[in-house]
Amino acid sequence: MILSEVINKIAIPNAEAIRGNITLINNCDGAVISWKSSCPDVISDKDSGDLAAGVVTRQKEDCNVTLTAEISCDGETVTKAFELHVLAAPEAISESDYQGYLFGHFIGEGNENQEQIYFALSEDGMHFKDMNGKEPVLRSSIGEKGVRDPYLCRSAEGDRFFLVATDLSIYNRGGWVKNEQGYYDASTTGSENLVLWESTDLVNWSEPRLLPIAPKNAGMAWAPEMVYYDKTGEYIIFFASSIMDPATKMKAKPNAIYYAATRDFVHFSETKIFIDNQTDGAEDGKPREIIDTTVLKVGEYYYSASKDGDNAEKNGGIRIMRTKDLLNADSWEKVLDLDELSLDLGDMAIKVLDNTSLEGPELFRYNQKDWKNPDVPEYGLMADQYMLGAGYLPLTTTDITDATNAKNSWKVLSQTEYSFDQLKKRHGTILCITGKELEGLKKAFDK
Repeated sequence: MILSEVINKIAIPNAEAIRGNITLINNCDGAVISWKSSCPDVISDKDSGDLAAGVVTRQKEDCNVTLTAEISCDGETVTKAFELHVLAAPEAISESDYQGYLFGHFIGEGNENQEQIYFALSEDGMHFKDMNGKEPVLRSSIGEKGVRDPYLCRSAEGDRFFLVATDLSIYNRGGWVKNEQGYYDASTTGSENLVLWESTDLVNWSEPRLLPIAPKNAGMAWAPEMVYYDKTGEYIIFFASSIMDPATKMKAKPNAIYYAATRDFVHFSETKIFIDNQTDGAEDGKPREIIDTTVLKVGEYYYSASKDGDNAEKNGGIRIMRTKDLLNADSWEKVLDLDELSLDLGDMAIKVLDNTSLEGPELFRYNQKDWKNPDVPEYGLMADQYMLGAGYLPLTTTDITDATNAKNSWKVLSQTEYSFDQLKKRHGTILCITGKELEGLKKAFDK
């Protein structure tokens, strides 16, 4: 082992502008690495419970911290110093600061422009306006050169944003083509990467890059989202994958939800199961597939909404589950399926709220200023009416756990109550934004 080669492999991303927790690797190519911080109150150099070293505590002003890595192998030891510039902590965002909503989405798959990232803005969460002259705000020039199912995440510190999406272009693939095994080719020979952009203002974005975090022998990596997990100081990126048998090219395991953890979007944990296949009411003992998971933390619980069941699988739907133990795949408990709410669909074209008609659910909380009662939080759940090709169907609730709607907390919105403007909104994401961010987006993209 040549230690000089190991030294060259060790790096700390964004060292010139540290905004969040960093990854301090402790081994590389057989070498053992230990770290020493010149200011452990700003960047920790020791583990603390479930929090690994590298926790960043931003101060009132910018500051510089030296991290020294001691690298040892076969009785030889060398050191390397890293100079880090830690930015001052941003002002905390109060509930009253949130004044709008940013809707990121794609619009279809009929041409090369439709599977890109589009923005729409709203001040009330009900009425959205298409931005940027109805043209994509972000385009993928990497991977399959198309992106779907985007998700927008505000950093734990509040002054950085991540947009992660599926690396997939159905248009470039020639449509939804089935292979010899009877699967849609995109779900078994799809990209094993996700696509990521980063921004500090929602207007100016980094170049896209690929995140290779799908599990081994994955047939695809679809519909990623993420949630900050304060227990470990990491972002949990979760997504749907099938596991393929390389010999038979058949699915060894149906689509399930997997996750990988990261602090810097460069170093990732081992990929593991996040939510497994559903077995209740399974036909012939065959577990149902699960895709399109969204997660929202409310109080002590993490609530998920997913498409449970492939299009033709019986007993599936848009299922809501919850857990207090986010990374324990066995801890998720069912709350409800949308079709169990027996909501009045009136004269809507959609007749049933299950997996045969809906996919791509998105769960979010409305800004307090938009609650009917300022003391009662309101939540939105939108689902893509994929079978009708009609875009999103919005629902609202004041109690996610009202499993039979006995409290009348769940409601399907009528077309007179909302507007998504002219572009069809396909499997997207809604981010609550401040008044300042709202005005910045209008200035940049109100065309």
